[in-house]
Amino acid sequence: MVETTLVLATLLALGLGSAAWSTLAADTLLLAGFWLVVSGLVFGLPTGAVYHLELQRSLRRAGCLPARWWLHPTSHHRRLPRSDAPRVLAWCRAGALGCAVVFLGCGVIALGVWKARFG
Repeated sequence: MVETTLVLATLLALGLGSAAWSTLAADTLLLAGFWLVVSGLVFGLPTGAVYHLELQRSLRRAGCLPARWWLHPTSHHRRLPRSDAPRVLAWCRAGALGCAVVFLGCGVIALGVWKARFG
């Protein structure tokens, strides 16, 4: 199911990128990409910080907070108590969504640069 979703998301991104290339000017793409990056950072950085704080608190309360846990935080999800997991993982997903918006914005900026140069 995950593979199907990834294939469909890739096809959707290619289709939308093609439509944006043919209908939008380079400066519009650059501006849209910039604002996507800014909005992704404004949303993703605070939610990611809250995720890390909630993960630390939950693991500490459970007595299983390892040293340098922040280097690979997702590897510790299996240690979360069942009562804390939904809340902590919701913050993780929110932070990941912000990161995805930043990546999307970078892609739109790249499309705008490409169009300005070769379009």
